[in-house]
Amino acid sequence: MLRRGLFGGALLVALLALLIRWIPSPCAIRPVSGRNNTVLFLVNSEPGLSNIYVATASALSEKHPHVHIHFASFPKLGSQLNRVSAHGARKSKARPIEFHRLSGPSYTACVVASGRSMSSAVSPPGIAGIKQLCKDIQFWVSPWSGDEHLALYQEINNLIDQVDPAVVVLDTLLRPAIDATRDRNWQHMIMSPNTVIDNFPMEQPWGAMFWKYPAMGSGLPFPVPWLKIPENIYLNIRFIYSVLFMPDVKVKRDFLKSKGLKDPINFYALYRPDVPWLTQTLPEASRPVDMVPVNVTCTGPISLSLGMVAEQDEDLARWLANAPTVLINLGSGFMWLEPQAEAMAQAVANILRSNPKLQILWKFRTEEDGLREYNVTVKPYSDDFKVEILPFLENGRLKMERWLVADPTSLLESGHIVASVHHGGTGCYHEAVGAGIPQVILPQWLDLYNFAQMSEDLNIGTWGCRELSPQWTSECLQDAILKVADGGVASATMKKNAARLGKLAQSDPGRYVAAKEIARIAGLGNP
Repeated sequence: MLRRGLFGGALLVALLALLIRWIPSPCAIRPVSGRNNTVLFLVNSEPGLSNIYVATASALSEKHPHVHIHFASFPKLGSQLNRVSAHGARKSKARPIEFHRLSGPSYTACVVASGRSMSSAVSPPGIAGIKQLCKDIQFWVSPWSGDEHLALYQEINNLIDQVDPAVVVLDTLLRPAIDATRDRNWQHMIMSPNTVIDNFPMEQPWGAMFWKYPAMGSGLPFPVPWLKIPENIYLNIRFIYSVLFMPDVKVKRDFLKSKGLKDPINFYALYRPDVPWLTQTLPEASRPVDMVPVNVTCTGPISLSLGMVAEQDEDLARWLANAPTVLINLGSGFMWLEPQAEAMAQAVANILRSNPKLQILWKFRTEEDGLREYNVTVKPYSDDFKVEILPFLENGRLKMERWLVADPTSLLESGHIVASVHHGGTGCYHEAVGAGIPQVILPQWLDLYNFAQMSEDLNIGTWGCRELSPQWTSECLQDAILKVADGGVASATMKKNAARLGKLAQSDPGRYVAAKEIARIAGLGNP
């Protein structure tokens, strides 16, 4: 039985970080390019993986209406693309985005079918958590079976013929799309939601990934303290060793090669110096690096913005205007277990009792809510955990929503959010950075610990319940949220630092930077 929400978000991209430059790949011959000003996005449908691509497609539609945008993904993403397309038509009279539905199982459907869930990823930071990661990495980096991979590969090949794009924009975790595009030597770009150091640790000189930069999932500060360097080296070596020996991936590779694929599921060659790479890194909000590859563009936070909250949800906009608001949103894939819900509900009740000027918006989905569409039955839990918060639900100081209609960027930029409480995914982190909002991070696995620590290093947030991670109690939740939202000295400092980064990010939003680069390359296609 699945006991957690589905594994998702940009964690999966981070899992590839040490693979990208392990074996250098040769530059390809001059690539094939199709119709001028035509772009094809090939993307997974999970929000944590797709958000930066959807946001960039929106910016392309808004700022470069001459570009014909095609977007291929699994059906679940269709409704959001319709909203984005309509927004572009209103802003610039852009032609509609053409959405192409991929058949076969999505990434999440593969995870569900395997019997895995987020519980397979939840683990403590550092040495205590490395064993589980090394055990399961070969599944997470490519969950499709050989036959499923082949079917998607063939479907995407046909789609490329149909669209004839000047450039293909690739998701690092949609491997059938990468294989189809590269086997045809088609002009393409790669976008990553993660930062430069997450993607290119081995590019840093003097082996700095071992002694200077915190290993993925370590949660260590930057630079790595001298006494922690042996632990950091060990974590990196364990991970590298595990990715060099992936027997299940080898079986799939051999099968796909027998079907005519040239170099399938080759994670070691994901990075190529001749292929443009876009990352939503804002250098001032990330680990400083000594070397950025020349073909890598740091765009800053890439977040979807479809207008003000009132344009998307009038009722919510009116409610937000009532008081300074704490936003609790632990990511699109997170599903609350009963003990977690009980602890957070008690913390929320205590905060609202002691701080009459605050209100709280809590995005809340149980397993039952999240897994219903996959026909997976889980044991529901009662509403007993709500006993302490019922008075605040009734008087309107607490609002609980299964899904937020307004996009997170509009909420954070509304002027009413004083703290963003989230799980530490790169999407949530960069949304808060881009909006200039201080953060409370409650990490539960791998790269989330590094973002939690980075928020503290930059003094723009706090790592909630650090000593108990990945667990928490009502007491430590209350302390973490109030540290950021109570208006005291520590809170004011984080607010000031976050606002400075937000102003910097908003001076040239990442979605527009990415869109400009894609439009430039799309303009080099055939007449």
